[in-house]
Amino acid sequence: MKQFLKIISTFISVAAVSPAFAVELAPHQITYQLKLLEANPDTQIKDIRGKTVFSVRKECDGWKSGEDYVMQMQFEDGSEVLMASLFESFENIEEGLFSFSIDERSNYEKPLTFDGFAQRYPNQEGEAFFSIAPDNALSLPTDTYFPVAQTVEILKRAQSGETFFNSHIIFFGAKPDDALKQTSIIIGKAATSEGSDISSDLLTESYYPVQVAYFDPKSLNSLPVYEISFHMQNNGVVPYYAIDYGDFTLHATMSDIAEEPSPTCL
Repeated sequence: MKQFLKIISTFISVAAVSPAFAVELAPHQITYQLKLLEANPDTQIKDIRGKTVFSVRKECDGWKSGEDYVMQMQFEDGSEVLMASLFESFENIEEGLFSFSIDERSNYEKPLTFDGFAQRYPNQEGEAFFSIAPDNALSLPTDTYFPVAQTVEILKRAQSGETFFNSHIIFFGAKPDDALKQTSIIIGKAATSEGSDISSDLLTESYYPVQVAYFDPKSLNSLPVYEISFHMQNNGVVPYYAIDYGDFTLHATMSDIAEEPSPTCL
């Protein structure tokens, strides 16, 4: 469940302008209500409720994003698990730089706070460093994407009509043994939105249905660790998503959205 936050941030990060496709994406803050969609009876999960607030802002040299969430899991035996996390990151696509900080709290484990940074290099392996393991750099394969850059790639391929994007690595801001995942991405044709009770210029009439399967690159298991289905608009806004962990599925519906200001850059 700790990976939950990083999963969200991966696909609702904002993208940049692509030379091949004019992708103008909107800095924004969006609030989601989290609910349990379904659960395997063996999990003994009775209910899951929560809220997450995601924000992404344009900086002069990159993109800054943040995610703040709280979640409560209730079990059939009456026990409860409470979790809260604050995640912040910065990504410079042109220079291949990514930095992040994490503060996680729960009623079943000690607090976990750490930060780190990573860099990609052209045509060679990159590196990632973590404050909780300062002497052990993590090697990044040459096909590694950071979250914003992967979002750019998904939207570029969606606009060009591609439907499948496979065999690329995504680097999360997570603990070293859980920071890399291999992805398989299916992109559907543009669909018409059913509309929303929320009035905002950030909401559009169409979206791309996208499904991403995440695999452990170190495992021989052919099954994904989890899968995400979401609606991605051309401006980077994701009004809805669902996360399938195998034993249970969460879905998130937008309850509020607002524009974030952009800087004046020289």
